[in-house]
Amino acid sequence: MMIEWFGENLWAAWLALTFVLAVIESFVLDLMFLMLAVGALAAMTVSLAGGEAWLQVVVGSVTALLMLGAVRPVALKHLKKGPEGQLTNIDRMQGLQAETIETVTETSGLAEVDGDTWTARAAGDFQIQPGAAAVVESVDGATVYLKPAPSIEWDDPQTREV
Repeated sequence: MMIEWFGENLWAAWLALTFVLAVIESFVLDLMFLMLAVGALAAMTVSLAGGEAWLQVVVGSVTALLMLGAVRPVALKHLKKGPEGQLTNIDRMQGLQAETIETVTETSGLAEVDGDTWTARAAGDFQIQPGAAAVVESVDGATVYLKPAPSIEWDDPQTREV
């Protein structure tokens, strides 16, 4: 009885597959599963029009392949297109102020940059003490390379007025 219902209502299976593929796409965000979901929608349309199961599979497969081969590359090109010289999030971090959370050396450390905690390394042979101000020199993956922030030493005899 369940098998008979399923055979008569194959559109429901295509609709469920469309939904599952759309959910997967929302996590992956590479437009591949979205194109497959469009193929499942095409198969569902054939099913609702009374088409045979083999025709549903063929139409769904051909539609998905066309979407993957023709639409996806164009869509990705437009999605990744940005203005010339546009800085990515990592590129814009260079020069931002950072506050060290723990001692930063060439091999270890943590710092807060723009409200986020990052793995930090000294951008040279020096240490930056916890709480000290620093500047992001570069970013490599999830690690920021810091240099001490420029500061004025008020107790320096060269800067003191007599």
